[in-house]
Amino acid sequence: MAQSPSQTDEVSGAAATVPPKLADITKLTSRSAVVQALSDLSTYSASLDNELFSLFEESEPVVADARRSISSLAPQVQLIQEEADVLDRRLQTSASVAKRISERVRLLDEERKRIALATEWAVRVAELKSSLSLLASAVEHRDWDMATMHCRRALAIDPAIRSSQFAAAVVPTTDLPEPPETILLELRKAMLTAFTDAFIRSTQNKDEKEASRFFKLFPQVGWKKEGLEVYSSFARSMVREKGRSISDSLGSGKAQHPTHFALLLTSLFEHLAMLIDMHQPVVDRHYGVGNFGHGVMPGLQEECDRLGHRIMDSWREDRNVRRRLDEVQAYRFTGAVVASKTQQSTFKASFGVPGRSASPAAGSTANSSFDEPAGPDGREVDRILTELAAMSSRWGLYRRFLQSRLASEHDAAEGGKNTLEDERAAQADEPLRDFRRTSVDRRSSIASSINAPHDTNATEDALPTEPVDHAALSKLGQEVLETMQTIYIPMETWYLRNSLEKAFRIDQPDTTSRPYTSSILDDAFYVIRTVLGRILSTSSLTTLNDMVRAVKTAVEQDYIEVIVRKMETLWRNISSSMTVDGPRKDAASREMRTVFITYLNVLDVSSTYMSRVLAEVGHEQALARLFEPVEMDEASAGINSLSQLVNRFRSSLRTEIEHLFTQLTVPRLRGLLLETYRDVSYVLDDESYSDAEARDLVRRRFVKAWDLVFHHFRGPFTEGNFTTYVGMALDALLKSWESLVKGMRFTELGALKFDKDLRAVIAFLSGQTELPIRDRFTRLQQISYVLNLDGADDEGDLYQNAVASGISWRLSMSEVKNVRSLRLG
Repeated sequence: MAQSPSQTDEVSGAAATVPPKLADITKLTSRSAVVQALSDLSTYSASLDNELFSLFEESEPVVADARRSISSLAPQVQLIQEEADVLDRRLQTSASVAKRISERVRLLDEERKRIALATEWAVRVAELKSSLSLLASAVEHRDWDMATMHCRRALAIDPAIRSSQFAAAVVPTTDLPEPPETILLELRKAMLTAFTDAFIRSTQNKDEKEASRFFKLFPQVGWKKEGLEVYSSFARSMVREKGRSISDSLGSGKAQHPTHFALLLTSLFEHLAMLIDMHQPVVDRHYGVGNFGHGVMPGLQEECDRLGHRIMDSWREDRNVRRRLDEVQAYRFTGAVVASKTQQSTFKASFGVPGRSASPAAGSTANSSFDEPAGPDGREVDRILTELAAMSSRWGLYRRFLQSRLASEHDAAEGGKNTLEDERAAQADEPLRDFRRTSVDRRSSIASSINAPHDTNATEDALPTEPVDHAALSKLGQEVLETMQTIYIPMETWYLRNSLEKAFRIDQPDTTSRPYTSSILDDAFYVIRTVLGRILSTSSLTTLNDMVRAVKTAVEQDYIEVIVRKMETLWRNISSSMTVDGPRKDAASREMRTVFITYLNVLDVSSTYMSRVLAEVGHEQALARLFEPVEMDEASAGINSLSQLVNRFRSSLRTEIEHLFTQLTVPRLRGLLLETYRDVSYVLDDESYSDAEARDLVRRRFVKAWDLVFHHFRGPFTEGNFTTYVGMALDALLKSWESLVKGMRFTELGALKFDKDLRAVIAFLSGQTELPIRDRFTRLQQISYVLNLDGADDEGDLYQNAVASGISWRLSMSEVKNVRSLRLG
């Protein structure tokens, strides 16, 4: 396609603008090269000049055309400028007028607002004057309902208006010459006095309707705090009346009942709970939610603390608690040590005597040489602890009641408070009930409120609405906690240790039962179960945590270690008799076996009993009745920490059963295999194989020797201990058995006979215990398997083929080769 001239010019121009390839001046080394470079540069400069000139020529028509266009627009621009000047002059005039009008309107608005405010003040001051006049008239005529209405109207007026100079100038009259705030305060004080007197008279006359009427009026006239104080005084009077009946009970000689003082404390808490449940809805309805807890409950709790302190003091005095505590702290535990030192004679005297001849009920004791050590009376201490735990339990129940009833709404809903909402709504409009004759004039409770200076800007005293833990701040609660720390914990610890000591002192083994047992087992765990149950019944986490440590220490030192010392002491006493064969060694072995079996059984059953006791007392439902939901995890953790004792029982059991096994059984096991395989050969032909089959020497000898060693243990041992003992025996036998087999030689028939003998022994042992006998004999069975294989097979192929078929080898490749070498022929 042919190009147009313009396109041709553009192409040529573009080509012209492309600079030629100029020489690099750093490479010019001759004159001719320099001349040539200058010539090229001159040519390129000339081409640029020509191009620039052509561009100027091409742009002249365009510039001329633009100038003509701009010149044609000049008249129009001038016209627009003139019109803009005219509009500016007009708008400046209008803006000035609008500004003057806006300023005038603003001034008018301010004047209108001032007039409205002045009118409002005038109306409110007139209303204030009218309200105060009518209020004074109603107070004079003792029309308290009208007085309350006018007082509320006066209090509803802005305090700034009531205390203004304008009101002070307008409101006073000849009858009421004081400033309005002063007049209102004086009239309110008069109403407070009148309401208080009327409320007191109504409660004294048991006029429930009238008392309710005046009780509701206090907050309406700005005396909320004072109304709560009056009601608190009234409620305290009801508690004081209950206190008189408690005082009568304290001096009535009824303290012989084992829980007399706990019952008195319970009756006090129940009375307070009844008052709270009955009157809290009424107070919170008319005074606002939370005002009962902040305005009335402190007074009730103060009375509760006072009466509770009297009960606790009387309990200490009547029960001789201080003297018992001194005796407990002065007591030194020595009985268990004495018993362990004389274990040998104790057991000798007790063997063969059925029952518990050493118990106090039997009349004579094998331990009669041990006199009861002087010290506190355990029964008295037990009664003190039971009553104190009951008092702590009642306090814990009362504390949980307060926390659930006086908590904030969401906390109360979680605690089950919503179940009483309908009942409370029904009670809210009912008159106050259960009025009692007051023993103290409650007029004194408001004297300070009437005479004290008042903030003229305050219409009522604001009370906090956040719940207060009155139980935690209670003096009685602190006294109960201190009593638990200083009296309960030392006494309970002593009671547990003393009871265990007594249990060992009258300990009587029972060798007529199967398995062997001892009286210490039931006696000790009866005490442990009783103590743990009593600790939990206190509902005190602090007591629980402290006592858990004490119980753990007592059981370890005064039960487990005493049992271990009994066995170790016996061994030290008879060890000299065990060195020389003869009647003395046989008697010593019998005594050691009987003592060890008895107390090993005690340790075995103790671990089971301990787990069972912890499961019973630490059950979630049982703990839920004694502790708050937020305390459950800590209480459960405290009880479960005692499970360490189960491991302590088992570790002590393992140590002592190994001791018994080492001393009595290991020496006899050494001869068991030798006797079993005495004169036995597995190099057999057809005739000798038939003879060996008929005689069956290995099985019969093993059964006889096994029964001879273990018949003393099978019945007396517990099932768990016997299983452990057999397991230890098998562990000791199997290594020697393997060594014995590896020293024999086997023909094909001999290997078959060995396999039959081994299977017969395994079948016998499987009937003796619940242990997995076949698993323990796996190595011997694999030895028998290798012995009975065809001798033509290569050991490596044999080993791999067995693995491929699912056999898990307990023998190494080298052991397989050694066993194969035992085959003859």
